[in-house]
Amino acid sequence: MKRSSILLTLFFFASVFSQNITFSKEKLNLLNEFNLENKSRAFLIYQNGKMINEKYFGKKFLNQQPFDEHSEWYWASAGKSLTAVLIGIAQQENLLHINDPVSQYLGKWTGMDKKEEDKITIKHLLTMTSGLDYTKDQKCESSQCYVIKNPAGSFWYYDTSAYSQLAKVIEKASHKTIDQYTSEKLAGSGISGKWIKYENGLVFSSNAKAFLQFGKLVLNKGKLDGKVYYQYDDYFRQMTDTSQNLNPSYGYLWWLNGKSSIRIPGIEKMFNQSLVPNAPKDMLCALGKNGQILDIIPSQNLIIIRMGENPNLYSNMIKFHRELWEKILE
Repeated sequence: MKRSSILLTLFFFASVFSQNITFSKEKLNLLNEFNLENKSRAFLIYQNGKMINEKYFGKKFLNQQPFDEHSEWYWASAGKSLTAVLIGIAQQENLLHINDPVSQYLGKWTGMDKKEEDKITIKHLLTMTSGLDYTKDQKCESSQCYVIKNPAGSFWYYDTSAYSQLAKVIEKASHKTIDQYTSEKLAGSGISGKWIKYENGLVFSSNAKAFLQFGKLVLNKGKLDGKVYYQYDDYFRQMTDTSQNLNPSYGYLWWLNGKSSIRIPGIEKMFNQSLVPNAPKDMLCALGKNGQILDIIPSQNLIIIRMGENPNLYSNMIKFHRELWEKILE
């Protein structure tokens, strides 16, 4: 590539966000067509306090009713980001502290000796740095499956099995089921749904507007429709910032854009690039299997929701996310 072309490309990426992201009718049609072609079920765009796109596609499942605003869909791992908010609320209620050992709430929960087990804190689970052996059978629910691979806090790996202990921590600390705690603390927010069993953990399921309400709650730093659901304290500031130096693109169960490097699920290697290189640097994301996407861009007062099936059985969800943003910025 010629030097002039390289400079032009760099200039484009540097300058594209010096102006507002806008959505013409033609662009919205293009985006909706892209989502239709890629097995989306819901695609919402909310900007500057207004819904500017609300589209539903296809059927919830084969031979069922059309997917609409009332249809529920699982968030998959995007529900991890909801768990992070619930942990923050529980800490504000003095039910727990993220520097507490997980064993303080769960008792004996691993196959390790007590000394090593007690080194794993709630924060380690929030940041994917528990040190547990991620090569184990991720569907195993026995405590004996949880054994040490790296010292707690020394290595980052996307371990859903380890993360799943956080719901149990909330339940033990609050003396409520995770569904009860969620509905009680978010009552009136519009974030209605339920936690459902998925493999050896839980995922949240709701309609697309409830997913959007969650995005609005985080964008508004705990406030929604005149009600405060959590105080924007140090925990919540840290939740959407780099939480450790092992993966700059990860907060407390939130993905962060605009960082110099990233580790992604299922791979140990660090990549010297950001999550979505051509998207705004301040974007935070709740992301789940098969392309469940909640993108929040504070600088643009913008939220984007995508729910649906895997666009392609062999597709890369990171690639799909990036292609979506290429369409947004065309």
